[in-house]
Amino acid sequence: MKKIIKLVSLLIVSVCGLFSVTASADLVKMSTSGLCHQTESSWYERTKNYRAFESLDSCLSAGGKLPKSIAASTAAMSVMQTLAKDQEYKRSAFGHGWDDSDGDCQNSRAEALIAQSSTNVRFADERRCRVVTGRWISPFTGRVIQNASEIDIETCGSSEVGVGSRSGYVVSGQA
Repeated sequence: MKKIIKLVSLLIVSVCGLFSVTASADLVKMSTSGLCHQTESSWYERTKNYRAFESLDSCLSAGGKLPKSIAASTAAMSVMQTLAKDQEYKRSAFGHGWDDSDGDCQNSRAEALIAQSSTNVRFADERRCRVVTGRWISPFTGRVIQNASEIDIETCGSSEVGVGSRSGYVVSGQA
């Protein structure tokens, strides 16, 4: 009978320990330096002296701060969300289709495809306006793409210039 009681006691202690590990894994730790570390933080496991909080909000409300790298990215996201709320996206504000600013019949898309292909491109006809094949490597997936119709081109503009500025292009494969 004593063996059964010891076994049951051991089982109860083990189960309780399992629940306490699970519960503490979701805690936010405020270090002695006042930084709030979530479980995803690279410092979470290294932080031994801390005050435990149930959420990041409660840690911050108690005077905690985010680590600089997280604070910077959070601030950037906050600014972007504010801008997104302030400016409603309207495709029509960016014009219709691709521009052919130099009048050579190759629009901006064709010129970007030509510039970024690692081989000579092939055109749809002898006028050499529309690119149909080439060799592109997606910077996001590393996938080699040879059919121009499978290419997405994203415009990249400086935030200082403003929304819709076309200071560069990124060629990538469709998902």
